[in-house]
Amino acid sequence: MPKPIVDQIDLETEVHPTEPVEKVQKAISNIFPDAVFEEVQDGLLRGTAKSLDKFKERLASQAIRNASRRLLLRGIRPGHIYFSLAKQPAFVNRVNFGEDGPLGDIIVIVRTDDPEGVVMDLTQTHEHDHHEGRPIKPAPPLDEYLANPGD
Repeated sequence: MPKPIVDQIDLETEVHPTEPVEKVQKAISNIFPDAVFEEVQDGLLRGTAKSLDKFKERLASQAIRNASRRLLLRGIRPGHIYFSLAKQPAFVNRVNFGEDGPLGDIIVIVRTDDPEGVVMDLTQTHEHDHHEGRPIKPAPPLDEYLANPGD
């Protein structure tokens, strides 16, 4: 199955007066290294990216693909996936989904014609993956997963 196409990733976060803009940009770039930023306007930093590769890599290395799948599926809307990431963990190369942290969250909108396909690609596990010495069961097909999300 071909990898689903991501048209664009829109990124936005509030920049507080106490935060250096460069550090906020670094937090975003740690997860979306190809991010291109606009000038800060009205306390908001906006940017765009094209690649989810680093984000996908972080989900796998942090062993949070199953939990991420549930959260990302809830964020699916026609033509996009909406979610937020906590800014502070992103600064140290960690993915934590939005927690309304003290410095706010990074709003992420993944624009694609195949939101479900993108989520499944991001969170797909493989037979050779292991957690605590046990093989991880691959993710079920989307229709099967949606019928039984607790399995």
